[in-house]
Amino acid sequence: MYLAHVAFGLSLTAVGMGFGRDRTTVAYACHKIEDRRDNSAFDAALDCLELAARILLGLDGKEIEA
Repeated sequence: MYLAHVAFGLSLTAVGMGFGRDRTTVAYACHKIEDRRDNSAFDAALDCLELAARILLGLDGKEIEA
């Protein structure tokens, strides 16, 4: 949910619809991940996941159209 919202620019509502959750649940999940990004190892792992997702989706630095 975090990657869909922050890395790919989807709205909380769109992410919630995609995951079958309410937008407030998505917001809560994103805040939990943001809180963990202070940990350098977690932050690096999340950066790798974002890169892998962008490569797999063929985004080449572009945002997803919502």
